[in-house]
Amino acid sequence: MQVAAILKRKGDAVVSADAGSSVRSAAALLTEYRIGAVLVRGPDGTIHGILSERDIVRGIALEGERVLDLPVEALMTRDVLTCRPDTSVAELMRTMTEKRLRHLPVLEDGQLVGMISIGDVVKVRVEEAEMEVEMLQGYIAGSH
Repeated sequence: MQVAAILKRKGDAVVSADAGSSVRSAAALLTEYRIGAVLVRGPDGTIHGILSERDIVRGIALEGERVLDLPVEALMTRDVLTCRPDTSVAELMRTMTEKRLRHLPVLEDGQLVGMISIGDVVKVRVEEAEMEVEMLQGYIAGSH
């Protein structure tokens, strides 16, 4: 299975924030949409970074609650890894595991087409495993 199939199921909506907006407002977006990261984009749509719950928690641990009033760009991860719609789920899992990432923007021809989370990947793998079990059970039941 490829990333495109996951996006087809979950949709291509991506919640984003401006680099200058406050960490507090980004945290409100995370809460409102029940997500773990927001993409930080410029006015022209270019990706400037990504801000995750982990980034916010790390900031609070280091700076206290005053971090909530800082701009998103103060905490965001600037070097954002991406994937493509034709990236396989196996490759995606390997990248996310090795790099300890929970979210990857999906780019096609340099344009943002969605965001994949580790939760999306786990959901697909569980569904695939359940289907395999059903197929094997059907095979076993049919061979008696």
